[in-house]
Amino acid sequence: MQIEYLKKMKNTPIIKGNENKGNSETEIEKLEQKLNIKFPKAYKEFLFLGGKYQNCIDDWNTDSQYLDWMQENIKESMDEVNLDLKPFFAFANYERDQCLFFFLNGDENPPVYAYYEDKIEEEGKEVFYSKFRNSFSEYIDRSIDYALSK
Repeated sequence: MQIEYLKKMKNTPIIKGNENKGNSETEIEKLEQKLNIKFPKAYKEFLFLGGKYQNCIDDWNTDSQYLDWMQENIKESMDEVNLDLKPFFAFANYERDQCLFFFLNGDENPPVYAYYEDKIEEEGKEVFYSKFRNSFSEYIDRSIDYALSK
């Protein structure tokens, strides 16, 4: 796979002895078929470079084998608070009630949002989710920088 967005991840396969383990292009296609969605290019690159194990996002579950489970749990959590976001894809979860996600709107390097079942305050309002990074690649690049600095 040609890497267009996640060049820093491609060039940093090992951080502090931990090596990324990716999915094959065939495995990524099967995941798309199983979940009945088309992933953005930047997320496909992430799966290719570190879908089975990634070395830069601390404490969040991003393992591709749990993606269907992750979608179900986050949708249940959103249903409990009457939040109806469509179409979106949760790519990382922290426990059952927090996730990082992007909208499936055709953007190849979409913004990343954070969802919290317990509302957070943003600009004087309580919200369930907020924009976390301007693009998926920005999120991964910053995660790599943070992992390298620890």
